[in-house]
Amino acid sequence: MPKVLIADDKIENRYVLINFFKLLGPDAGIEIIESSSAAEAIEKIIEEKPSLVLMDINMETNDAGIFALKSIRSTPEVADTQIWALTAKIINSQDTSGIKGFDDYIMKPFDLVELLIKASKFLNIEIPEKLKQRMGIK
Repeated sequence: MPKVLIADDKIENRYVLINFFKLLGPDAGIEIIESSSAAEAIEKIIEEKPSLVLMDINMETNDAGIFALKSIRSTPEVADTQIWALTAKIINSQDTSGIKGFDDYIMKPFDLVELLIKASKFLNIEIPEKLKQRMGIK
């Protein structure tokens, strides 16, 4: 069963993402783990070893998510954890220094179709046909 850690200090963002993953349905078998701080995210990644982490770059303070990322990457047993940045910063394709070290990124406000396609592909989960139709995915 894949585990997804949602690390964001704003409960509203966590709520949106949790409900988003619920759209995939019970057959997807995704276990959701939440974290509201960078320190808690580090602990949960080490304890739970999630398949995917969605981490806000600016939790609590500017760049707390980046600090957490560096800590995780320097911890051998979880260094290769797939971590995607959640960011409201505009990402210029020529300058990705703000997300360096992350495996991917998702822009805020969330593009749920993009997230659905990326997450289902990475987690190897089939998107239900009804959901594809509802979201306009071919």
